[in-house]
Amino acid sequence: MNNRFNSIPNHIAIVCDGNGRWASQKGLPRSYGHKKGTEPVENITKICSKIGVEVLTLYVFSTENWSRSKEEVNFLMKLFVKFFKKLHKNASSNNIKVRHIGVKNNLSDELLNEIKKAEESTQNNTGMTLNIALNYGGRIEIINSVQDLLCQIKENKIKIDDINDEVLSNHLFTRGLPDVDLIIRTSNEHRISNFLLWQSAKAKIWITPTLWPDFTKEHLFQAIEYYNRVLH
Repeated sequence: MNNRFNSIPNHIAIVCDGNGRWASQKGLPRSYGHKKGTEPVENITKICSKIGVEVLTLYVFSTENWSRSKEEVNFLMKLFVKFFKKLHKNASSNNIKVRHIGVKNNLSDELLNEIKKAEESTQNNTGMTLNIALNYGGRIEIINSVQDLLCQIKENKIKIDDINDEVLSNHLFTRGLPDVDLIIRTSNEHRISNFLLWQSAKAKIWITPTLWPDFTKEHLFQAIEYYNRVLH
């Protein structure tokens, strides 16, 4: 399948945006759009794994999304429980390693339990790593990293002069993984929305007007073709 491309990005990160708008345009409740948005997650994950992507990061809920209506947030949290229950089974059968990146504050015990199951049941898989950015914020991630480093300095485990790009990177949620090569943003939004700020320093960005529930393999391939065009 990857004969179509000269180069496959090692790390693709996708802002999965437009679920609510997709539903509104069809006269449906926003919750229907969120549920529909789980379908391309499964499809795109399998395709990326097959074509040789090393890491796929999907931005599904930001730390800013708590400002949405209580009804919508409650629906999303219940949806994520079902999502992770299904995810660890699909990931295991496709040799995919699942990681949650984000803060665990405000997440229910039920959801945290399903996240833990997905991570533990796939931790020995040797294929693609799938990061689910849930309750994620780039600034919070960097702040947490700095706090960890300050604690280590206070405990005399490291010195201030020891801190460099590599050291800070090893304290991020994505520790041990390569930086982002390609960011895909759906719904025609021209902003990064506090997503992987440190890891995306050199990433290429591809924006599509397509709303996330309508995102297909062909859209993914268009993004990878763009990546190849601007690679050099």
